[in-house]
Amino acid sequence: MDLIISRNPRNGSVIREIPKTPPANLARIFERASSAQQLWAKVPIKKRAQKLLHLRDALCRRVDELSEVIHQENGKPVIEAHICELLPSIDLLTYFSSIGPKALRDRKITIRNPFMRYRRSYLSYWPLGTVAVISPWNYPFFLAFGDIAVAVLAGNSVVFKPSEYTSLVGQKIQELFDEAGFPRDLVQTVYGEGDVGSAIIDQKPAKVFFTGSVRTGKAIMKQASQNLTPVTLELGGKDAMIVLPDADLDFATSAALWGGYTNSGQVCASVERLIVHESIAKAFAEELKSKIALLTPDVELGVVTMDKQKQVYEDHLKEARESGAEFICGGILSGDRTRMLPTLVAGANIESLKIYNEETFGPVIAMTTFKTVAEAIEKANRNAYGLLASVITKNVSLGEEIARELHVGSVMINEVLFSAGLPETPWGGIKDSGIGRKHSEIGIYEFVNVRHVNRPRFSFIRFKSWWWFPYTELQRDFFRAWIKLYEGSMLERLSNVPHFLWCLVTFLKKDRRI
Repeated sequence: MDLIISRNPRNGSVIREIPKTPPANLARIFERASSAQQLWAKVPIKKRAQKLLHLRDALCRRVDELSEVIHQENGKPVIEAHICELLPSIDLLTYFSSIGPKALRDRKITIRNPFMRYRRSYLSYWPLGTVAVISPWNYPFFLAFGDIAVAVLAGNSVVFKPSEYTSLVGQKIQELFDEAGFPRDLVQTVYGEGDVGSAIIDQKPAKVFFTGSVRTGKAIMKQASQNLTPVTLELGGKDAMIVLPDADLDFATSAALWGGYTNSGQVCASVERLIVHESIAKAFAEELKSKIALLTPDVELGVVTMDKQKQVYEDHLKEARESGAEFICGGILSGDRTRMLPTLVAGANIESLKIYNEETFGPVIAMTTFKTVAEAIEKANRNAYGLLASVITKNVSLGEEIARELHVGSVMINEVLFSAGLPETPWGGIKDSGIGRKHSEIGIYEFVNVRHVNRPRFSFIRFKSWWWFPYTELQRDFFRAWIKLYEGSMLERLSNVPHFLWCLVTFLKKDRRI
C-alpha cells in the first residue's frame, strides 16, 4: 500500500502514515459524492446554514488539539495557528451561516425600460454539484476549511485533497465535518501527490477550487479546460508595502516585521517588497533590523515547511550576493537548515533581481526606495503578481488615492496581510495571482450556478411580443421611433414622444403577429 508520510518539518520525524488514495478509486468517490449532493441540495438553505454552526461548535471544542497538529505538521508557532488559522475559520462559519440564506435567496432585477415593465425578472441560485478543493500546505487548515464550508453551505458536495505535506491536517478537517453531523459522503478527503490531483480533475468536477503555486495553477487550468471545467485559482503574490515619508517609523517597521515574517514568510500575501520613501529609508531599515533581532525561534518564528522551498531561497540569495546586493540582516539558513533567518536585503540594483521580482515565499524582504508617489505606485505595479498591497501613512485620504491606482485584488491602509482572514471582504488577485474571489457575498457566488428567470408581471398578461414575426414596415417604423427616444438632448427626446406614440398606436391597431 502506498503511504503519505506526515513528517514534522523541525526534525523530519514521522508523525503518521496515511494511506494514499488510489486514483482508480476516484470514480466511485465522485459517484457517492454526487448521490450525497443531490439529497443535500434539497435541504433548505437555512438548515444548511445552521449546520455550519454545528461545525463551529465542533471546531471550538478541538481548538487546542488542532493548533498542535498544525504546529507539528506545518511548523508554524501554536499561537499563529490560533490567530491565522482557527480564529478566522470560526469567524468565517459565523459570517456565512448568517449571510448565506439572504445571499442565496431569489434576487429581483428591476426592468428599467417603462415599455417592458409588464414583465419582471429575478435571479435564482442553485448548487454547482460536486466540486474539488485542492489546498496548500502553508495555511493547511483555514484555506481548505473555508472553501469546503462555503461549498456545502451552497448545497454542493466536496472532494477534498489536502497538500501531501499536511495530510494529517486534512484528516482533521474531515473529522470535524463528520463530527458535526454532515451527511455521509458529502465531504470526502483523498490523499496523495499531484497524480491524485490530476485524477480528480479527470473526474470532471463541477468546479475546481485551487490554492497554490502559479505553475500548478496553470497546469490545473490547462487540464480543466479540456472539459470546460471552471476554476477558481488563488495563486502567488509578491506583495508591496509602500511607506510614505509621513509614516510613523515605529508603526511602519512593526507592520513590515509581522507582514514579512509571520508564518516565516510562507504566505502569498506577505510583504516581500518594501518601497520606502528615500528620506526615511535608512532610519527605517535600521529600526526594522533592530526589531528583527527580537524575534525568537518557535515563539514568533516557525520553520520552513518544505525542503524544496529552501532551494528557491538559496537561488534568490545567491543571485543577490553575486550582484552586490546589500544584506542588512539574515541571508542564510540556520545550521540545521530548518529555518531561514529573517532577511532584509537592499541595494542599488535590487529591482532587477529575482529576490525583488519573483515570489520567494519565505522570510525574505527586498527593499527599495522612491522619490514621488507616482514612482512608488509604478514600482508597486511593476510585477507579474497582483494579490495584495499595503500603504503606510498618516494621511489616510492620500492612502486611499494611492490604493485606487494599485493593480491588486486588495489594498490595506496602515495594515498588512490579514485581509484574507476577513470573511466579509472578497479575497483574490489579478494577473498571475489568480482568478476569482473567495469570501464575502461576492465570493459565495463562486459556489453556485446563477439562473435568470423572466416572467409576466401578472399571470393574466399574455400577448404576442412586438418583435415577433412577421417583420413589417409598421413594425420597423415603431422600433425606429423607439430608438429616436434616446437621441439628442432631453428637449429633442421629448419632442420625439408624440411621433413614438403615434407609431405605437398605429402598429398595435393595424399589425398582427403570426
